[in-house]
Amino acid sequence: MSQWGKLDRVNLPGTATVAQNFANVVFSQSQTANVAIGYGLVIANVEYAIANIVSATQVTLDVNYEATSSATQGGLALQQQPKGLRTYGWGGQGAANLLNGANTVNVRNVYGIDAIEANVASNKAKGISHTGWVHYQTWTNTQGTVRNRAEVLVAMSKNFNKSNVDVNVGADATDDAVIADNQIVITAQPANTGRTANAQFFGASYSITATGTNGMVPTYSWQKSPNLLVWTDVINTPYAGAVGFTGNTTANLVVSNVYLGINTVNIYIRALVSGNAAATVTSDAVQVLANGPQ
Repeated sequence: MSQWGKLDRVNLPGTATVAQNFANVVFSQSQTANVAIGYGLVIANVEYAIANIVSATQVTLDVNYEATSSATQGGLALQQQPKGLRTYGWGGQGAANLLNGANTVNVRNVYGIDAIEANVASNKAKGISHTGWVHYQTWTNTQGTVRNRAEVLVAMSKNFNKSNVDVNVGADATDDAVIADNQIVITAQPANTGRTANAQFFGASYSITATGTNGMVPTYSWQKSPNLLVWTDVINTPYAGAVGFTGNTTANLVVSNVYLGINTVNIYIRALVSGNAAATVTSDAVQVLANGPQ
């Protein structure tokens, strides 16, 4: 069997019988063609590693099963990880190790990079731009600068694991905090799109346009600053005769009574755009002018 698997994560057919605090897993059907010692096994969205194969329908985990006992646990998935490195599971993946697993056998962090991930800008900025198994490391040097190092250990086809993804299980391993699956692109920076009248003064409306890859729908939040240095979240607080904001979680922010309050005169605003498994993107800042054109 190959030392390097070709699948970062793929769903397994059937169900499994598992019991809390026990390491045995009994499948409802044969998994001979799928499992191997050292492969990662996902059960109830927690990653383990296969320590032993008892039979065609039974394996032993490297640690005891953590979740609630179940006679028909579904949503099973397998990761054909690099068996020699064993960077997936091995010691369980409790709350303290949700990112990379326990990594008790080898401290190297190896990720399966598919065709989608290889083209995400935030991944490319880390030096990750090729499909296959990639070793990635990041650290902060003594000058406070963040450094990244990426090394392709085994290059795979541009279609590496792409056709095997089951979106109900997950596009790949639980590594989205490091390797983004999606990318957000701001196609139009915040700009004034009109004025809104109220009882005392005019306000202004600002809109942003952004798109997400792979069908991802962007989400928005707005921030304000008096000096472009200190930023605080915008809170919807509209009420009669006072400065207010509406739409702080949409692509359109409305600022009413722009020059009524001292904390709002000529402030700056910006939008934070995020999405599922995508790095948050910050828009350009725009100044809300109290007098003159917005």
